[in-house]
Amino acid sequence: MRGGIDHLMINANDFDAAIRFYSWLMPNLGYPNVENYDQPERMIGFWGDHGSVWVMVSKDRNEKFDKTRVGLREIAFRGASRDRIDELAREISSHGGRILEPPREYDYRPGYYAVFFTDPDGLKLEIVHYPD
Repeated sequence: MRGGIDHLMINANDFDAAIRFYSWLMPNLGYPNVENYDQPERMIGFWGDHGSVWVMVSKDRNEKFDKTRVGLREIAFRGASRDRIDELAREISSHGGRILEPPREYDYRPGYYAVFFTDPDGLKLEIVHYPD
């Protein structure tokens, strides 16, 4: 069996803001294909050679993301290069995200370079590059 995650599904309070944000982000991270569905619930999916990411309407719009609660803490995507991470980081805010930690090297492993940010609902995301 091959390891890996086939797909992720994200619930969004502001679905329209999420669509704008992820429609910009996902093709830039290697998920260029898009599928939309209205049934059984409204959702949009972005997919590529390494799986898919789906965004749906949250049923409880009073809930806010909190990385310290049980469940998801963050989603980290691989970036093609440090330069590409820098380019994307400059555009995150203009697409509805918020930078938490600007791009820099972290001591998690040799050459670990990342930007930490949120989507429009506050879900913590990361783009990381390190030498193979």
